[in-house]
Amino acid sequence: MEKIIKPHGMSSEKARRIKLRGQNKEHIYSMIIGGEVIRGTKKEDVKDAKGKIHSLKGGSEIQKKSGRHGKWQIFLYKKSRFEQEKGFYARNIFIKILDTFPKTHNEYQKNKGEIKQKITIPMRELKEFLSNKKNRFNFFNKSFFDERVDFFVIYDDEAFYIFDRDEVIKTFMDNLEVGNSSTFQKVVFKFNNKIIAEIECRTTDDGKYPAILFNMQKRPAFDLLTNKIKEHKKLKHILNIYGEAIDYFTDYFSEGKK
Repeated sequence: MEKIIKPHGMSSEKARRIKLRGQNKEHIYSMIIGGEVIRGTKKEDVKDAKGKIHSLKGGSEIQKKSGRHGKWQIFLYKKSRFEQEKGFYARNIFIKILDTFPKTHNEYQKNKGEIKQKITIPMRELKEFLSNKKNRFNFFNKSFFDERVDFFVIYDDEAFYIFDRDEVIKTFMDNLEVGNSSTFQKVVFKFNNKIIAEIECRTTDDGKYPAILFNMQKRPAFDLLTNKIKEHKKLKHILNIYGEAIDYFTDYFSEGKK
């Protein structure tokens, strides 16, 4: 039996009306929990009434099937970003990867085969780095959550699914196998022998050349979290709270902190 948290905030009907007025998922969620939207380029999206940070990702909607099979872009960084962020895990390896590329996209096009072969060396090094559990935990914590987020929230089919940050990382750690792609030009994370996430070089001539792209498949990642973190409580049809996040939200709503 699912446990029901008594709602104190905005109803599901009101949330849907707000959505129809054009509000985005961050505004809907912040109003439901009595928080505020944080604007900017950092990972955190909503701060609740107790100061905890909630990072939101879009899942899918029934009407938009293509959204189900899309990807989350975790980051897309050029060399300058890794140079600036001294504490970014594996930054030296990412810089090595990007240093294999010539300055211009035209030069890359002329020597693509040779450059792709050179990339394999630091990509193997990156795979070895992330094979270490401590390194992998720190990398996920930084790249997903900027080491400051408390809860990971997925908006999926007009409902919010809320997870504790550490439990998300642990689930990824316990279930995702890290390796290289067959060409050794990517680092991939697999579950049941299927790629869930990958780190690769973006080489399109769009102002981001060259850059490191880390993305994750929405639906497999969502299914992994909801299948592996089984305990959950539900607030009507809006909030689905999982695992280690349950106690916090039970107290939060019972205290009327919104």
